[in-house]
Amino acid sequence: MSNVANIKVQPMNITWGGSALGFTDGDLEVAFAEDLVDVTAHQEGTNIMSAIRTGKSVEIAVTLKETSAAGIKYIMGAAATVDNASGVAASATIVGWGSAKDFTQVLSQAGKLVLHPVVNASNDYSEDLAFWKAYPVPGSFSFSGENPSTLSVTFRCFPDTTKATAWRLGVIGNHITGNFSAVGA
Repeated sequence: MSNVANIKVQPMNITWGGSALGFTDGDLEVAFAEDLVDVTAHQEGTNIMSAIRTGKSVEIAVTLKETSAAGIKYIMGAAATVDNASGVAASATIVGWGSAKDFTQVLSQAGKLVLHPVVNASNDYSEDLAFWKAYPVPGSFSFSGENPSTLSVTFRCFPDTTKATAWRLGVIGNHITGNFSAVGA
């Protein structure tokens, strides 16, 4: 039955790796996908008889509106190199976009990503979306003389193998209390 009270405008606060990412621009989009292999049989021609699930994925697209130097270093540091150029004072930290991290695993830079409704109390996790191992992939900077600068980021979520298989990618709801561990982990 339809109920207009179920329609929400729901802005979210975002934290990654335990740090707030600040104001955002536009919509936050959480894209869930399930990979399927079609089941066919010679006797049935090209009809698809069923499908077998082979995997799931989640990606979260966000445009960050707070583009301070510290925020850029924090987000881009997962994929880029944050360091001092040789011969430069320690206070002159730079973000380098090069091949230094090519051919390395991303899981060590992945962190917990939490989307928390602005209207909920800070200890009300009932509508949170939490993903255990989210890796930020920087998209594009937008600079303008008329609009605030922005940085688009897509978080790719990877399974946390210490969690039970039912919620290895993440959960919707209270992600703080309860035991999410895999049996024997």
